[in-house]
Amino acid sequence: MFSAFRQWWPLLLGVLAIQIANGLQSTAVGLRIDAAGFGALAIALVMSGLYAGQVASSMLSPRAIGRYSHVPAYVGLALLAAAAPSVFLIAGDAVTWAIARFVVGFGLAGIYIVVESWLNDRVPNEMRGRVFAVYIQMQLLGLMAAQFLVPPVAGDMPLAIALVVGFSLLAILPVVVGKAPRPARLPFVKASFGALLRASPVGVVGATVSGFVWAVVMAMAPIYAQRTGFDPGGVAIFVASAVLGGLLLQFPLGWLSDLRDRRVVLAGMAGLAALVAIAGAVAGGSSQAAATAAIMAFGGLTFPFYSVAVSHVNDRIGAAERVPASGAMILLFGVGSIGGPFAASVAMDAAGAPGFFILLAGVTGALALYAAWRIVVARPSAP
Repeated sequence: MFSAFRQWWPLLLGVLAIQIANGLQSTAVGLRIDAAGFGALAIALVMSGLYAGQVASSMLSPRAIGRYSHVPAYVGLALLAAAAPSVFLIAGDAVTWAIARFVVGFGLAGIYIVVESWLNDRVPNEMRGRVFAVYIQMQLLGLMAAQFLVPPVAGDMPLAIALVVGFSLLAILPVVVGKAPRPARLPFVKASFGALLRASPVGVVGATVSGFVWAVVMAMAPIYAQRTGFDPGGVAIFVASAVLGGLLLQFPLGWLSDLRDRRVVLAGMAGLAALVAIAGAVAGGSSQAAATAAIMAFGGLTFPFYSVAVSHVNDRIGAAERVPASGAMILLFGVGSIGGPFAASVAMDAAGAPGFFILLAGVTGALALYAAWRIVVARPSAP
């Protein structure tokens, strides 16, 4: 883990800063729209805007990387993510906020594509799971740190947005001045989803489910906590607990996936996550401690989905395909994410607050069954 950080610290620190901005923005907006009394459709529209932007970026950002190379593309996308949150201060309707979230999502997804394709170009297969685990750990550390900025700024939207903009701009510095190994500059190649699906069906489905689960937890966990009686400090701790779980288990599960068939690891993670979510649905409503423990364990088991899925895909493709593959994986993550907040809103309206955990149990259980089925019927994993 430490050797990966020494080599890749410019990219990792940039990701850390941008995720502090992202986590603060998502939680602050979530609390603000729920307190304003927005209905389920309006909440879903605003919170899903981020992921719709990610989908658009996954189709367009690889072209920018192919034309301008990784560093200029990163700088432009970070500036875009820094500018858009200012809209939250000058408008209060759901449509405008959804558009602002769309632009933020576009910039964020482009940054992820730059970083992930950069890493995949330079990291060998036998180290990929661990390096990607450290990359995701930096994302989660940024999201967790952001939650502890929420209580001081919960009632001060201008201060929250100023911090979001500041951290977004700070993310540019290490990438520009650092000396991480530069990736090869290859011309743009259009992604082939058919080829990715043939190479790694479990990776493709895993990335999509990862986006769905991530969106439900990060967009709706603050609302779940608020509706079950958590105070603002408790809301921040609840969300941070999910991120802390992912932070703690990210590297061990990434390391395990380097040693074992990544499909087996993913199936085990998803099955255990489904059991944890069922426990959260049963016990979470009567005990804040039980709900917090459940979301922490669930985050630990599901937040590494993406790194394992991406590693599995990149084990099975060539170097020239990695930039478009990174865009395609972000697209799949974004497609899964778009439906997450809406599905969770519907589930929580239908079943009350426990609907949050019931939905998560169903989705992760389905992934576990699919991965297990593919292990039985498909060819062995790449060494």
